[in-house]
Amino acid sequence: MEFFINNINYFGVTHKDTPLSQREVFYLTEDDVMFAYGLSSSYDIPELFILSTCGRTEIYSYSNSTQLFAFIRALYTRLNRKCNTNYLIHHSGINCVRHMMEVSCSVTSLLVGETQITNQIKNSYKIAKECSTLKSILSRLIHSSLEAGKKIRNKTKLSDGSSSASYASVEKICSLVKDISKENILIIGAGMTGKLVAFNFKKKRANNLFISNRHSKRGNDLSDKVGGTFVPLNEVSKSINKFSIILTCTNATYSLIKFEDMSTLSLSKPIILMDLSVPRNIDNTISTINNVTLLTIDDIDDVICSFRKKRESELPKAIILINEFVLDFTQWFEDLSVTPTIAKLKNHYNKIQTNELEKISNKFDDKTLNAIDIFSNSLLNKIMKDSITFLKSDDISDKSKIQFVNILSSIHKFNK
Repeated sequence: MEFFINNINYFGVTHKDTPLSQREVFYLTEDDVMFAYGLSSSYDIPELFILSTCGRTEIYSYSNSTQLFAFIRALYTRLNRKCNTNYLIHHSGINCVRHMMEVSCSVTSLLVGETQITNQIKNSYKIAKECSTLKSILSRLIHSSLEAGKKIRNKTKLSDGSSSASYASVEKICSLVKDISKENILIIGAGMTGKLVAFNFKKKRANNLFISNRHSKRGNDLSDKVGGTFVPLNEVSKSINKFSIILTCTNATYSLIKFEDMSTLSLSKPIILMDLSVPRNIDNTISTINNVTLLTIDDIDDVICSFRKKRESELPKAIILINEFVLDFTQWFEDLSVTPTIAKLKNHYNKIQTNELEKISNKFDDKTLNAIDIFSNSLLNKIMKDSITFLKSDDISDKSKIQFVNILSSIHKFNK
């Protein structure tokens, strides 16, 4: 494949452009991602990277965009997902590079400046490396993006203060009740999001915390840390009416709280359900039941807007730094793309020079031969200068460079 920057491609859905009902269909579990990497070997996709979180599912490749789109359609067909591909946003080349940088720096996150994205990218990178779908180009892009995020967090105040969807969710719930310390709160899920939710409730002086989790050890550990009580997952449906607030934040791909679990209860007082999971873990028809308030991750936008306003002044500084990293990457890519051709061009002319010098080696003394060697080196450098300058120029399109490489290859009979 040619070193052509427009072969860096992206298709994805995010919270900015896609409703939750579609994001949860596009969402890929870790097992789905590993299946996808295996499936990609049947397509002409030299490099592939997948990032799937509650706010986005993004698929990056170093390949032809047509091949990538065909792969994505086949993937969701094999997973029996009825996805509306019209929601997929496509970026290529520099726009794709910039998008990856912006994601890593959390300037496009649901909560601008949030820091969870760093670990999400690192974990996704680890899986891709284990599945051998990354080579030099996407690996470099991911590392550059992580470096950009680190620098922005160090050089700006974009991430100052609490910055996560978990924190925003707790703020939202606290705004809906009079006294959080008197509420019985059940948190289903003891992963990273569950932990953040529990710790943020604790900071708000919530005294009655209950933790449920598929793995009892992890659930008990979190309960101990926040002074809460562990509830086995298989007992949740029987004890729902004991709680006034329930949050779900798991990786389960099915409903943990079903309509029938709630419809048979006699709810004498209001209950707040918040589903932070993607796909959703709470049956959305539950919202039709009296005394039930059902919220999703998309319902914390009012809280997030207040955080965003505080950080808007830092966005211009972040964009400047992102632009620097985009430029560094594109320059690296440019050098990577033209270096093989330049090396072959130099080697081609050096061979001609060596052969010609050998022909006259017996006709002149060493001093004269040395002078001829110096002169011929200087002459060759001047002959090659315009070609090398053309290949390295930022003002020349990739298409023109590819055409020039083809001409050089044809004239000098070396492979592109």
